[in-house]
Amino acid sequence: MTAAEQTRPARWAIFPLAHPDAKLLIGLDWRRILESPLGPAVLRQVQQGVHPLLGFLESIENLDRMMVSSPGSDDGGKAPMLVVGEGRFALAKIRAMAKSDGAISKRYNDVELLVPPNAGTLDLHFALLDSQTILFGDGTSVKQAIDRWQRGEGGHDRNPSFARAQTLSNTQQAWAVIREPNESLASLGIAGSTLAEQTEFIEVGLSFNQTFNASLWIKAVSEEGAQLLSTGLPALLQMAAVTYTNQPSLTQLARRLKVTTEQTYLKMGFSIDSKLMEQSIAEFRAASQPKAAPQTAARLEAPTAAQLQSASQPTTPVRKIIRIVGMDEGVKEIPYTTLSPAPEPQRPPN
Repeated sequence: MTAAEQTRPARWAIFPLAHPDAKLLIGLDWRRILESPLGPAVLRQVQQGVHPLLGFLESIENLDRMMVSSPGSDDGGKAPMLVVGEGRFALAKIRAMAKSDGAISKRYNDVELLVPPNAGTLDLHFALLDSQTILFGDGTSVKQAIDRWQRGEGGHDRNPSFARAQTLSNTQQAWAVIREPNESLASLGIAGSTLAEQTEFIEVGLSFNQTFNASLWIKAVSEEGAQLLSTGLPALLQMAAVTYTNQPSLTQLARRLKVTTEQTYLKMGFSIDSKLMEQSIAEFRAASQPKAAPQTAARLEAPTAAQLQSASQPTTPVRKIIRIVGMDEGVKEIPYTTLSPAPEPQRPPN
């Protein structure tokens, strides 16, 4: 495959199906990922399944690209969300899979919908537009997308998020454009975080070539916010690397992370080879597996008198510090508190 083929512009013909007022746009050009030099490594991990996202990619045959859109929620409630898939689909197989899960078939404007019995507007609707396009999301979002598709309606050119998404889709196989994250991230259940409160918009780009490259661009609400994020986000990754000892790839990712700031703008990124990429995906998959409780004899034994006495003792907070070394700006200290048994009171002499 030539370099020109690897970076050819994506044909995102499904953009008009997204919410015209979308504040969240996420794109995955699955076909280009599979055709990239890292494609075989990615596919090996996906075929092992376990994580819901990886299982979803494996279950939909001949998926070319997928897009998520949401206008967000300004009241903290559940935000509308629409997922559009483009490819070459076996509709009979998709229909059979949905009906085996209890879905029933309905029609809206002569388009087949697969929905739960007695489905309301907030329930998941699955629409089979044609053999190249499928939709799923809340009922209102799906039906509005069908209307736009049948009427040939646009209006997306008035939303700057779509221009940025088009630009990213030309060079990145996976990307995200997030405006007003405190509202738009409500559709993913992560609104109200410090990251969301400190940012005006976020853009993410992932490219799969000879190496896996990830970039994060953030426009902060202020220069102080940009500085806070530039130190806080790498520190969180470093702390995660210390905390999750079963995910050693986090330590290597933290070392490769590059951070630059300019006024209110922040850019973070790293580049890793296929070996570390596969290791990271494998750890991500393992972390999502439910951990079975060990069935050991010691676990079934009754607690000893000493253990009962220790458990009944009052506790006092103890302040400790995690020191993160190896960062450009020197050593970072993150205080935290644990509980330890309170010292026994001194008895007065007889």
